[in-house]
Amino acid sequence: MATLEDLQKSGARVRAAEQELEVARGARDDLIRDVRLSTKHTVPAIAEAAGVSLATVKTVIRGLRQ
Repeated sequence: MATLEDLQKSGARVRAAEQELEVARGARDDLIRDVRLSTKHTVPAIAEAAGVSLATVKTVIRGLRQ
C-alpha cells in the first residue's frame, strides 16, 4: 500500500526532474542562439539537430524565450 511518504518522495523526484529539464532546455536554447549567430545553418537544420520544431527555434532566436 502506498503511503504519504511515498507520495512525498515521488513529488520531490518530479520537482528535481523538472528543474533539471529547465536547465537542459536553457543550455539547448543557448546553443541554438550560438549556432544561429556563428554559422550559416538554416533554421530547419538547427531545428532538426536540436530535435525541436521550427517554431521553437524561431522563438529562441527572436529572444521570446530566455
